[in-house]
Amino acid sequence: MPSPFEPNSIVYTHIFLQLMTNKQKRTVTRKNALSVLHALYTDLPIEFRERVCKECKWSIPTFYRKMRIKDIQDIETKAITPALSNAEKDKIIQISEEVYKEGWKRLIRPTKSKVNTK
Repeated sequence: MPSPFEPNSIVYTHIFLQLMTNKQKRTVTRKNALSVLHALYTDLPIEFRERVCKECKWSIPTFYRKMRIKDIQDIETKAITPALSNAEKDKIIQISEEVYKEGWKRLIRPTKSKVNTK
């Protein structure tokens, strides 16, 4: 009869799994702070672009085209043709503020608040 502690036995497998489970419970891993910050700062421009495209009903190529164009001033009449309408400018500023605030909330760790019992 084979020993219950041989590598292929059920008892061996059960003990091995228990040891691995206990080992996992004893160690707590945290993400690297640099990795977390990099991921956040990489995601913010993408989130901003997606929100602007959704709100203004633009495609991604339109977003980048609008980003490159500048206000044009007619030489003769001195009239300025804006690259973006006032409504687009206002909406983009609003989205920018919202994305910044959401990113800041993700960045800050929640802290325990101390309650005064006086």
